[in-house]
Amino acid sequence: MTEEQDPRIEIYSLEWCPYCQKAKNFFMSKGYSYQEYDIGDEEVKVRMQERTSGAKTVPQIFINDRLIGGYDDLMDKKHSGELYQIAGFAAEAEVYEKHRDLVIIGAGPAGLNAALYGARKGLDILIVAKALGGQMLETGEIDNYLGLPGVEGADMMEAFWRHVSNYDVIMELGEEITAVEKTEEGFQVQAKSGGEISGRSLIIASGTTNRKLYVPGEKEFSGQGVHYCATCDGHLYAGEKVAVIGGGNSGLEAVLDLARLDCQIYLVEFLDHLPGDKVLADSVRENDSIEVYTSHGVNKIDGHNKVESLRLEHAENGKKLDLEVSAVFVEIGLIPNNDFVEDMLELNDLGEIKINNKNETSLEGIWAAGDVTSIKDKQVIVAAAEGAKAALRVNENLC
Repeated sequence: MTEEQDPRIEIYSLEWCPYCQKAKNFFMSKGYSYQEYDIGDEEVKVRMQERTSGAKTVPQIFINDRLIGGYDDLMDKKHSGELYQIAGFAAEAEVYEKHRDLVIIGAGPAGLNAALYGARKGLDILIVAKALGGQMLETGEIDNYLGLPGVEGADMMEAFWRHVSNYDVIMELGEEITAVEKTEEGFQVQAKSGGEISGRSLIIASGTTNRKLYVPGEKEFSGQGVHYCATCDGHLYAGEKVAVIGGGNSGLEAVLDLARLDCQIYLVEFLDHLPGDKVLADSVRENDSIEVYTSHGVNKIDGHNKVESLRLEHAENGKKLDLEVSAVFVEIGLIPNNDFVEDMLELNDLGEIKINNKNETSLEGIWAAGDVTSIKDKQVIVAAAEGAKAALRVNENLC
């Protein structure tokens, strides 16, 4: 594609926003450049809201002056084929034409490390994933990865990607897997876009997804005050009243991050206590800008065009309470991304894929690694190690 034919891509973003990074990674994986605007600059923020009729979430993506929306909107248009018409992209059908030694579903630490170890063994590998990075892109500082103290999650993931890119590994981002079928030659993987990928072996490293509240107003105000990542969008509500739903570690960390932005925060937890780590819970309790509501659930989210209030309901007596807020950050846990094999593989009570100490699943020829599996410790370093283990076992099996 010549320079004249290249689409003009503009991305309004924040440096630490994981969904912004996912969008940028997608375009980079396709070989397209983009113009990035940091809405940390108030003038840029105002310009973005003027062009988007008041959007208060990032990224906001334009292609050839046409508003695409956020990252999920970008992916929806890719899967429908509309993105190729808007941007003039050429669909990369050749990705799906070759029978691979190994297909890896997922591009987080488990999937990328599996690719690295597999490539070093000489395997022909395709990574297919909805986005690069997994939960790491929604993590700020990571201070428990040996040798990399205080590294940002997005920076670590970029380093992982650069390392893997040194090898002959094909990566198809922006693709979602809908089904897996066992064949005589191995496996056939069906993509949401309609493409079919085949391989001799399969590693599932698809990670997890944010859990939803499923209450009135949540879907309606998504991106207009309802958010699932305080790291991404908290900056937009600096100095305002906000609510965080969930008293586990992710919720407690989100609350403390928002407190640093001078927000007045309401922390809502359905249990009668905060289930997160004691050191985090103590920090929350000691912070005067945080008001804790245990034994409360969310009844509804309300507003006009954007979030204006949150209605709580006491878990025991049913008493209602209305809170005036500008945003609601939902931090209530994660769901394993395994719907495409949930009827094919054995799962545990949490819906995680059961694996043995060789990362084998209940079906021969399929391995799994990382947070989507039944391993107890959901940590970056553990996921990366599990990816390496799975690739080594695949190589032994193919030899």
